[in-house]
Amino acid sequence: MDEHFTITLARGVQILQAFSSEKATLTNGELVTLTGMDKATVSRLAFTLIELGYLRREGLRGGYSLDTGVLTLGYPLLASMHIRQVARPWMHNLSEHMDGTVSLCVRDRSSIIYLDSVRKIDSNTPSVDIGSSLPLLASAAGRAWLCSVSEAQRTAALNQIRLQTPAVFEANQKEIEKTKSQMQRHGFSINRGAHDARRVAVAVPMCKLLHGELIVFNCSLLADESLRLAKAREAGYALRDMVRHIEVAIGMRTLDNE
Repeated sequence: MDEHFTITLARGVQILQAFSSEKATLTNGELVTLTGMDKATVSRLAFTLIELGYLRREGLRGGYSLDTGVLTLGYPLLASMHIRQVARPWMHNLSEHMDGTVSLCVRDRSSIIYLDSVRKIDSNTPSVDIGSSLPLLASAAGRAWLCSVSEAQRTAALNQIRLQTPAVFEANQKEIEKTKSQMQRHGFSINRGAHDARRVAVAVPMCKLLHGELIVFNCSLLADESLRLAKAREAGYALRDMVRHIEVAIGMRTLDNE
C-alpha cells in the first residue's frame, strides 16, 4: 500500500459508502458486517462523522443515517459539470418524444451513477433520483461504458465486479459480447427488462472523455413485449443523435464529424 494512503480516512469514507437507498439506516452491527471493521472502530468513526455533520443518530438504538453534510461534498461536483446545463434541453425534448426517462450517468467503481435525469411530466416511467445507481454490468449505461473504454479499464472493472459481486458477474458476463455487437452495429446498447419486465433501456457514451470521465446517456421507457425491440431501436437512434448534438454544442465534435 502506498505510504501516502491514510487508512483512517479511508475507513471513514467506507462507512459513508455503506449507506444506500435500500439501506438508508444502519445499526452499529450492520456497519461492522458491511465494512469488516471491529465494533470499537465503527463506533469511534461514526461519532466523528456525527460531529462533522455527515451522520446522525436515529434514536438511541435506531442506528445511523446520512446527514445533510454529505450534500456539501457532492454539490460542488454537480455544479461544476457544465454538461448538465448544456444537455438538459435535449434530454427534455427526447423524454417528451419517447415518453421516457433520459439520464446522464458516470461510472463509480462497480456501479453506474445517475447525475441528472429528465422525464415527461405525465409519463408512467419511474423517475430516477440524482445519485441513484445500478450495477455496472447489469445496466444499459454500465454495459455501454464497459464496451467503450480501453481493454485494460474493462478488464480491471470486470475483475472488481467478479470479486465484489460474483452473482452479478456470473449472471451478466455473457452480455458484454452482445453489447459489443450492438455498439458496433448501432452505436448504442440495449437492456431489455433486466430490472423490470415492462421496461427497456438504451445507452450511448460520448465520443471522448470529459474532464477525465466517460459520460453515458441513458433512455428508459415502458413498452409492450411485442413492441419492445422496435421501441428500443427507435429510442437508441434518437439518443445517439441527441448525444452527437451535445458533443457539437460543447466543442467535442465538429459538424464535419457528423
